[in-house]
Amino acid sequence: MPATSRTFPAPTHRLTGLSRWVLVGALLAALFLIGVYDEVIHALLTSLWQRLLAAAGLGQQVRAVQQGVSGGVTKRLLPAVATYAALYLGICLLLLRLLLPTGAQWHLALRLYLATLVVYVAMVVAAKLAGNVVWAYRLSRHILDFVVSPLPVAGLYVLFRAGFGPQPPRA
Repeated sequence: MPATSRTFPAPTHRLTGLSRWVLVGALLAALFLIGVYDEVIHALLTSLWQRLLAAAGLGQQVRAVQQGVSGGVTKRLLPAVATYAALYLGICLLLLRLLLPTGAQWHLALRLYLATLVVYVAMVVAAKLAGNVVWAYRLSRHILDFVVSPLPVAGLYVLFRAGFGPQPPRA
């Protein structure tokens, strides 16, 4: 039986101008709503995680870990906070992907987000190793609050559009 080869056109993942801006608007609205209803979302995620962890038999272990976490880091359930942060960051990164014209800018934005999160984790670990240093927890909390906000998206967009960072090729 002879092998046949088909050639398919390369898939295009480019959005048209209007659909791109509609999606940008929807993501901005989602960020706004998540920010406005953060207490409700945290309560929902906490309830969901408590039920999931109890069903998996991990309720006691999570409570023990939670008690070992400084109030300077969070007073909420860690899996709920991590889920909220991942949701918010995911929307921010999707928004940046739509707004930045080049892959190089997108990759630089990802590296900047990653570097900031590494600094956050290093601050939390250093504060813990230094005997629960309150000022380090506060500083790390401010770093995380900054990252999980629309400010980095706006700042990176403005900086890249102003000419900082990698630029798209001129036509």
